Parts: sequence; C-alpha cells; structure tokens
Amino acid sequence: MLLTTAAAAALMSAALPATEVEVVQTAPQAAPPLSGQSPAQSAAPSAPAQPITFRPLNYDDDWSRFRDPAARTTPWSQIKYIPVGGDAWLSLGGEARWRAEYRGNERFGRGLQDNDGDLQQRLRLWGDLHLGSSVRIFAEVQDGRTTGLDSGEPVVEENRTDLHQAFIETGHQVSDGALKLRVGRQEFAVGMSRIFEPREGSNARTGFDMARVMYDRPTGWSGGLFAGYALREGKASFDDATNFDYRIYGGTLSRRLGTGPSAPRLEFLYANTDRLGLAFDTGVAGRDDRDTFAVRLDGRSALWDYDVEGVIQRGDYRGLDIEAWYVSGVVGRTFDHRWAPRVALRIDAASGDEDRTDGVQGTYNQLYVPPISLRTDFGVSNLISIQPQLTFRPLPKTTVGVLTAGLWRQSKEDGVYLLSGLPLRAGTEGDSAFVGWRYAGFVTYAVNPFWSVAGVVNYTDAGDFLKESGTAEDQSYVGLIVTTKF
Repeated sequence: MLLTTAAAAALMSAALPATEVEVVQTAPQAAPPLSGQSPAQSAAPSAPAQPITFRPLNYDDDWSRFRDPAARTTPWSQIKYIPVGGDAWLSLGGEARWRAEYRGNERFGRGLQDNDGDLQQRLRLWGDLHLGSSVRIFAEVQDGRTTGLDSGEPVVEENRTDLHQAFIETGHQVSDGALKLRVGRQEFAVGMSRIFEPREGSNARTGFDMARVMYDRPTGWSGGLFAGYALREGKASFDDATNFDYRIYGGTLSRRLGTGPSAPRLEFLYANTDRLGLAFDTGVAGRDDRDTFAVRLDGRSALWDYDVEGVIQRGDYRGLDIEAWYVSGVVGRTFDHRWAPRVALRIDAASGDEDRTDGVQGTYNQLYVPPISLRTDFGVSNLISIQPQLTFRPLPKTTVGVLTAGLWRQSKEDGVYLLSGLPLRAGTEGDSAFVGWRYAGFVTYAVNPFWSVAGVVNYTDAGDFLKESGTAEDQSYVGLIVTTKF
C-alpha cells in the first residue's frame, strides 16, 4: 500500500500514509522553514506575491483572488473562477497521477508476488460552487486503476470511478473567528495526519461520510467536532457506500503558544471509533470500541524544528480492556547553505499485546495511519523505529532525500502489522525483536506549478524475526511518479 501526505510547505513526508513522495506544486517561491515531521524542504527559491499553490486537501484551495476579471488573464485562471450569476461562482480543478513501480518480494516473499512491475493511474475531477460568501457545494469524482499487479489488487489500488467527495458547507463570521458547518462525504486529516490521513500515497484516496463543525481563529483557541462513518469501498464504479459498521466521532482543539509562524502549536485530538470485525494477529475478529486521546506540539527555533505527538487508547475489544499507546517525534536542523541541507532524527514507538492471557488488549489500533518510513509494508502497531534522515536541494526545483530506518518489535508476543491493520507476521512466528533495516531515497522535481516528477527507491534487509517466520526475502521497491494538477 502506498500512503503519504504532505504539509503545505513540504515536498514529501517520510512519516506518512507507505510510499511515495508528494510534491506540493507551487510557483517558484522561497522555501519556508519545515514542519517537524517533514524531511524535505519546499521546492522553489523566490516568490511572487501570490504563488500558485495546490493544497494537500483540495477543498482548502482558495481561488477567490480571481474575482477581479482583470486577474483572469489565462485559460487556467478562467476555470478557477467562473461567475454563474450574482455573487455565485464556480471553480473547477483536477489531478492526474501516473505511477510505474516495481515491488520486489512484497510482504517479504509471503503470498502472491509481482515480478514484472505495474502501472497505476489516478484521475480526479472536482467542482467547488460558491453560493455567495456563506454557502458552498463541493463534489469530486475519483478513478483509480492498476495494470499488471500480479500480487493482487486491493481496493486501495483498484477503485474505479466513484463519488469521492460531495458535501455542503455553510460559513459565518462569529466574533473574531470563522464558524463552518460541513455535511457530506469528505476527506479528513488532523494535524500532521499521524492518526487520520486521506491515503494520499495509495492509488485511491479515502474519505468519510460525516458532519463537521469547525471554528478557526487567527489567535487563541480553534477547534471543532466531527461525527460520521468510514466508507465501505468497492472496486467497481459507483459502489462506495457508508460503512455503518465503522462509526467515528470526536473533536479537536489547537492554538499557537505565542505569535508568529515559528511559535509552537499545541493540538489536542479525541476520537471514538467503534468498528465491527476487527482482528489482530490472534485471528479472532470482534468489536473494537476505542477512545483515542492525542497531544501534539510542533514548532521552530532558529534553524531547528521539532514535532512530537503522544497517543493513548482506552476502550473495549471483544470483552478485553484496551490499554494501548503510541509516541512519535522528529527533530531536525536546516543548515544555512545554498543547498538547504536538513538533518533529522525521527523515532516512533507503539504498543503491542505483550501478554495474551491477561485480559488486556495492548495492541495500538493505527486507524488511518501514515507509513512508518518511505515505501513500507509496515504499520506502526507494535513497532519501534529509529530513523535518521537527510534532505537537500541541489537545484531550485529539485529536492533529494535519503534515510535509513531500524525496525524492532515492541513486544515479542505481538505480531507485525501491515498499513491496512492486517498482520504481516504473527507474534508466535519468532522470538527475536529485530524486524529489519531499511535504506531509502527519493528525488522530486517540480517542473512548474502544474507538473511534478518524483522517484523513490528502497531496500529492506529482513531481520531475525522475519527469518524465524520461515519466509524472509529482502524487500525492494522502485517507483516513478508523474503528477499534474490544475
């Protein structure tokens, strides 16, 4: 599975949803300081007053600056703001992404394998209708197809034409903040997306059928509430439906602890997830009713940046008490050099079920997790990862990154999990804690504000635990990604 996300100022996030580099496409501009989780800098060096920037969540794009007809001087700007009568206007946008890849020894040699590579295509088209200043209707169609993947085509790789997003939103000014109510199918991400991420790296992004209340202030506390359901996705066209067996609700709260963009940001998240049919490595499925509490702090100080998050989970899993946790943190330093080199260290650790007989379920439920390192089969449950990273920008539009990651089991009784949450290996298949060592690199090139090219390579040495399981081929991956947005 290929999952990543990116902050608006980053080209790639090695922390996020398996495998790919996401180029944030902008017009040339000065690279801003990095967020704590991103291992790469933004791609271009000098800045026009209003650069063309595509946000990671497309409904966050704001093209109201083209309200003035004198600003709509190109065919592209003319479709970003189409007057439709009175003060109503329509904005159209889309994305096409092609990915050629080779997957060597998927799941470290267990199960079906693909020996000759595959080609993926993701097409998206959306419209954003603004009925005055307080009502908008947003809709998106997505089509994801995969050719030649002999190891199987799960729904994240093959999900043909479907209504991916469709919501109505109202907005009002309340005191010094903006209050929004949004109802319908929509993508959902919080903070640096360690818990909820729209599955950018996969061939088909995902969303939720939910209602959200959001209140955003320039200073002081901002936050919101959300409630809804995950999707029951299918491979055929227009067959995605509400998954009433997977309910979610919760809230967020955040503020900057100071003034200016470098001031630390403190974020809180609470989410209750109630899911039927969830199975960990015991193979016994049951109902998982879980409360997730998360606290995140990120900020910058001079050339240093940091991002840390802690998560606690409590609840009930088929009669067992849930006691699970996850911590993730990265600290980095960008050097004052024309290549803008940045070195960083990222550490992740998540709980596992160290005693299967104690009446407690200790495995962390990773929910909609990004990957633990670039191009990986691994989810974060029951893993410890130590990951040094280096990125630099040798040319104004080019970013290069290299990283390595050591992976260990937190508990020798619990298994190792895929990004989907399914077990990669059961805990009973070996006694060693050492899972493997990964070496990875990427290159991104922002051709212009609308086109980008990225390459990803990695190699993972299978560790003692995988070798004890009986099937432990070293894993490799090569991917070339071409993306255009408009």
